[in-house]
Amino acid sequence: EKMVERLSKFGVGSEVMDADDVAKKWPVLDTTPFPEFTTDGDLIEKEYGEFSAVHEHGCGHMDSNLCLSDMKKVLDREGVPVHMGTPVASFDVSTDGSKVQGVVLGDSTQVSATTVVNCAGPWFNKLNARNDIKTTTEMLPTRIHVGHKHIEGDYLDLPFVADGYGGSGIYFMPRRQNSQLVFGSVAHRFESEVVDPDDYNHSLDPDIKEDYLTCLFHRLPDLPTHGQIHGFAHMYTVNQDDVHPVVGPSDVEGLFLAYGESGHGFKLAPAIGSMLAQQITGLKTDQWETSAPLDFLHPNRDALKVKVKTHFA
Repeated sequence: EKMVERLSKFGVGSEVMDADDVAKKWPVLDTTPFPEFTTDGDLIEKEYGEFSAVHEHGCGHMDSNLCLSDMKKVLDREGVPVHMGTPVASFDVSTDGSKVQGVVLGDSTQVSATTVVNCAGPWFNKLNARNDIKTTTEMLPTRIHVGHKHIEGDYLDLPFVADGYGGSGIYFMPRRQNSQLVFGSVAHRFESEVVDPDDYNHSLDPDIKEDYLTCLFHRLPDLPTHGQIHGFAHMYTVNQDDVHPVVGPSDVEGLFLAYGESGHGFKLAPAIGSMLAQQITGLKTDQWETSAPLDFLHPNRDALKVKVKTHFA
């Protein structure tokens, strides 16, 4: 009920569902808790309580590639140049290091600017380290895994499911346009491998795939087992102290930081963009703006107090 009340404040309709409600709406879903075992394989006797879920109405999935394509069209329309095929090699700063003057690209092109935003995700520190830019919370590039499987029929009608009933941590969502079920995990055991963003294994690990499938087939016991499981590994930039991003000015004048979203960057992007725009321009429009305090995610803040430190917090 508390989650329903909270969502309603943001204009999102939702309802609390018990096991019978879920079984009627999505018969392919199993509502028993995922069992937990010791390292020796013994079942852990545990009371999980009665099944309860919150179903959000009218929520769906936005294709990130299409959104980026739309953004590129807007930038082209407004005459904003986009440099493709070359990374940002470094910040161009004043001789004393106190003020940013632009960036230097990997092909040695210099781009002058009085304001620069480091939103390089897992590569953030490769830029910061060259100018000794630090924050009060620690962010690390963390390897995460995603799998996908062909589905048909009732499985295409499933909602986005995040499984917190038992020790599973699996999440999955159907993509009707290509008949795929995309799945991953919100469990901490899958978000602890720190990597070099320029040198890591991009493939889905076999042991993690097996673990994912065990959790997935528990929640979807009649899901066909035939067909290939495809997948990949990529990265989240995870804030180790409070799993929230840093958004705001650095100690170098004109250089702003925006990273550490811990897996929520795409969905937080509108609010982060609003926050940055307000900080940089000192202006606020009358619509589509975040009302969050502009220093709430300041790079030099004290770590926020959170109950759970996972990328699903």
